[in-house]
Amino acid sequence: MLDIKTLVAIALPILGAFIGYFIKSSIDKKQALLSEVSKERREHYQKFIDLMIELFSNTKSGKKTPDTELVLKLYTFYKKYILYASPKVINSFSDYFQYLYKHSENNGVVDSNVQLRKLTRVMKAMRTDLGLSNKNLGKDGEKIFRALIKDFDDVIK
Repeated sequence: MLDIKTLVAIALPILGAFIGYFIKSSIDKKQALLSEVSKERREHYQKFIDLMIELFSNTKSGKKTPDTELVLKLYTFYKKYILYASPKVINSFSDYFQYLYKHSENNGVVDSNVQLRKLTRVMKAMRTDLGLSNKNLGKDGEKIFRALIKDFDDVIK
């Protein structure tokens, strides 16, 4: 007959293996979910970047994208990204829109410096969300748009 020490010596490694398996399985499931979320984030964030670049491009080329069309595109983006974005991205996006809402009610005059900084905070938060470095992009990530703005150093003070 087996004594208690032998049973414990046999049972502990088996129990440890089962616990290890379940922990690893749980971690693998979480990583798969995070991987899928990261993929969705990249796609949605790319759509936002494309939209902003299009806006800058249209402004430079003299084309005027109708405000209603732009707002519609932003709302479409918002509906899809809200499930995948981090709280920091959501809050930055909200801060940007709150700024636009407040100034659209006050004759539509916006400070381009403030607007640009709020917009680049959104993009900086998106980059952070994707695990990218924001080193040397400025406090608010304002240098993200440096290549797109001819008089950047005059606009950003």
